Amino acid sequence: MFRRLLGFAALAGAMAAPAAAQDLIGLTRAIGVAERSLSARAIEGELETSGGRLVYEIDLVRGQVLHRALIDARTGKLVSAVKPRAENWLRGWFDKDRLRSGGKATPLSEHLVALERHSRGEVKEVEFEIHKGRGVYEIELATAAGIGKVRLDASTGQRIALAHDD
Repeated sequence: MFRRLLGFAALAGAMAAPAAAQDLIGLTRAIGVAERSLSARAIEGELETSGGRLVYEIDLVRGQVLHRALIDARTGKLVSAVKPRAENWLRGWFDKDRLRSGGKATPLSEHLVALERHSRGEVKEVEFEIHKGRGVYEIELATAAGIGKVRLDASTGQRIALAHDD
């Protein structure tokens, strides 16, 4: 919850300065960098603040192990990559289906590029969940029509649902 609040604060700060926001590489590109750098599948991503700078925090799975990458939001360079030990241990006990499904998902960056191209929008946040036994990406997408949520099947990239936020 606290991480999410910090992410919204960082996002709000970036949006408050239009010139600065245009300088950000975007979550889609950051996820591509993280997937290539760690040879892993991204399952979640959002804009955060770390050490006084804007970064994209990307959670990835390789095998059934969670990795967390920080990508500089302005340069697109990998800032750090870690395997959060305590979180991996807990997820191994309580969330192993999520890690297993996330590791088998198709590359998220490819789906996000196609989604942005088709919608002419920008991906703001991605979450991964198990819904009715299958892996699903829930994507927050900003378009000229407003902010919406798109749900994609993680195995195929097919759109499952589309909803407009008020």
